[in-house]
Amino acid sequence: MPQVVLLKQEDQVEEIFSDPNDPRLFAHDLHLQVKIKGHLYESQSTTIDLGNDSAWNKNWNVLQVPVTDNCNLLCKHCPRESKYLRKDISLENFKKYLSRFSPENFESLLLSDFGEPLIRTDLMDILRYVKSRGFKHVQIVTTGSLLTEKWCKAIVEENLLHQILISIEASSKELYEYIRGSDFDLMKTNIKHLTDYKKSMGSPYPVLYFNAVCLKKNIDELPGIMDLAHELGLDYVYFVHLNAVPSDIYKDRREELSDKLYFKDQHLNTCDREHIEKVFGEIDKKSKEYQIPYLPPEDYLSLPQAKPISEEKSSEEKKGCHMPYSWAQVDPEGNVYPCCQISRRYSVGNLNDQDFEGIWNSKKFVEFREGLTNGKPNRWCEVCNVYNGKRF
Repeated sequence: MPQVVLLKQEDQVEEIFSDPNDPRLFAHDLHLQVKIKGHLYESQSTTIDLGNDSAWNKNWNVLQVPVTDNCNLLCKHCPRESKYLRKDISLENFKKYLSRFSPENFESLLLSDFGEPLIRTDLMDILRYVKSRGFKHVQIVTTGSLLTEKWCKAIVEENLLHQILISIEASSKELYEYIRGSDFDLMKTNIKHLTDYKKSMGSPYPVLYFNAVCLKKNIDELPGIMDLAHELGLDYVYFVHLNAVPSDIYKDRREELSDKLYFKDQHLNTCDREHIEKVFGEIDKKSKEYQIPYLPPEDYLSLPQAKPISEEKSSEEKKGCHMPYSWAQVDPEGNVYPCCQISRRYSVGNLNDQDFEGIWNSKKFVEFREGLTNGKPNRWCEVCNVYNGKRF
């Protein structure tokens, strides 16, 4: 696994991306997670000390402006109940809101969240506009189900994306299609088109990741995702925790939703610890064999045993979060959220009323950040993986 070297602000993004084998490329993508982990585990108090971070922050890791909340799939671990949720952000408003931010203040621009960006017929226009604005590290998250040859060629030939994360929760056709309700073989074919075309054009971009949510349901198929990454020519693999729905949500509908995989009982840490370590030990071996770096949801192979998810709230583990200082998200109406985990749940301001600096210094946002350091967080933060000392 490449050595992770934290970037300094003076590092030039162009230099990082000039060589796809530069270990700082992987470090760039892990920068946010490592920063968060450092704050949580280096602090000796029960809350993190952010020091001067309460001042106006000039450099964030990620600006997230999702181009759609709609999706062509209904996955078992996704809390959405409909493929169509809301009207997409218009191209006009996308440009308007993006103009409120400077590319120099953000290391990367993420155009995804809760939906499938490739369902937008004007996505190419959006990507070309973003490129014209000077955002140097642009990324999307996709299921891969709509990644046609046409898209693959345009993305590679015009260098429109630097990173694509492909969501996947299984390495077998049976479990993949159970969880996602989508054609496993089509997904593989689409990804192979992209990796083959990249190779034929001699292009290192986009850098390709598998992004796998770890569940009790899929724990035994996680090592196979490394095999699949090797087979299809992906560059990296992220393993992330389930962002579970709070137990009091849908409490009157649990029987109706019994086949859903988004409740706490599916969190990876409800599994036997030795089993988890065995699985990630196998993943680690495959990573070394295939020379494909991976990121686990937490350090199962080096940290003390994690507490069961049911015990986390009452534990004395250090809690806190650096996300508001590293992340900003915007929705189709211009609402701004402190991070992707709390999006659509708690807005700290609106870009139609004030610019981002005004929102940052507003009473509402200041009080939100203070809650993360004084042990009185927002209710959604209380159940968040990051606040509880884990990675995404």
